[in-house]
Amino acid sequence: MTTTVTLSAPQLSRVRTFLFGGLALVWFGEMLFTGVQPFAETWTRLWKMYAPDNPQLAAALYITHAFEAPLKAALLVLALFGLLSRNPSARTALFVSMSLVPPINIAFHFRAQGFPLSAMTIATVLSSILWVSFLLIREPAQQAERSETTGPWEMFQYAWFALSATVLTFLASLFLFAPNTVLYWEFPCLSGVFDAHQGELASLSVSTLAAGSHLTALATATWFATAHSRSNRTLRQAITIASIAYAGLVCLLPLRQIVSHAGWNCSTSPVLIPFVPLLVGWVIYAAVGRARGDL
Repeated sequence: MTTTVTLSAPQLSRVRTFLFGGLALVWFGEMLFTGVQPFAETWTRLWKMYAPDNPQLAAALYITHAFEAPLKAALLVLALFGLLSRNPSARTALFVSMSLVPPINIAFHFRAQGFPLSAMTIATVLSSILWVSFLLIREPAQQAERSETTGPWEMFQYAWFALSATVLTFLASLFLFAPNTVLYWEFPCLSGVFDAHQGELASLSVSTLAAGSHLTALATATWFATAHSRSNRTLRQAITIASIAYAGLVCLLPLRQIVSHAGWNCSTSPVLIPFVPLLVGWVIYAAVGRARGDL
């Protein structure tokens, strides 16, 4: 038996609402600039990730951007949920998760480039705005919804969220701490080219590190949803839709670009494999949850 109590919506922080709107615009723009190759070339120049002279490596660089685009689409979903939600605890969890991206980029992404001034300035300003606002502004303590449930479905729901968060955490760790290893896994057919041009892999590594910071944000949000899987419907909905978006787009965008290059046999990239069962699992979970009225 399920007992649900709905409380009156509290007055939410207008500053945080404004920041959610700004984050949504940022993720939408970055999704376009990394997912569409003509825009990706502009994105590469903007962040000082110079394309390698080798044509195969240059093509691989734009494909690594295609790995970033689905993650930015997922963060866009989370930002929209934070913007539209009336649930204070869900908004706080989503805001904290997305606020991790700029400082992680400072620690990993830009460190690999030698801290270029323009990129470092942007990341520092964003980090300061997000984290100072988080420390100074509090959402109301009242929780907008509470659900007290116990049963097989709730146990399965908790296990599924925890498994997804674990997979994302593992992938984020690989992208951040072993970016060159990830590159070899992304493009198994280019291992010989990578070995012969080790000095030209810097931009590809930087793009891989950027994907790692976004994976960390998604993993963190999924862990929050795991901890509140029984009590916070808004978080469940946000993570479910975001997970379907990123898993589906990861299976579509990079794979499409990989197979479009004649002579490349990288369609069996090990990095793509975990996203297939994740996509299937999230679609099944969404269908069952929708039928049960949990989503």
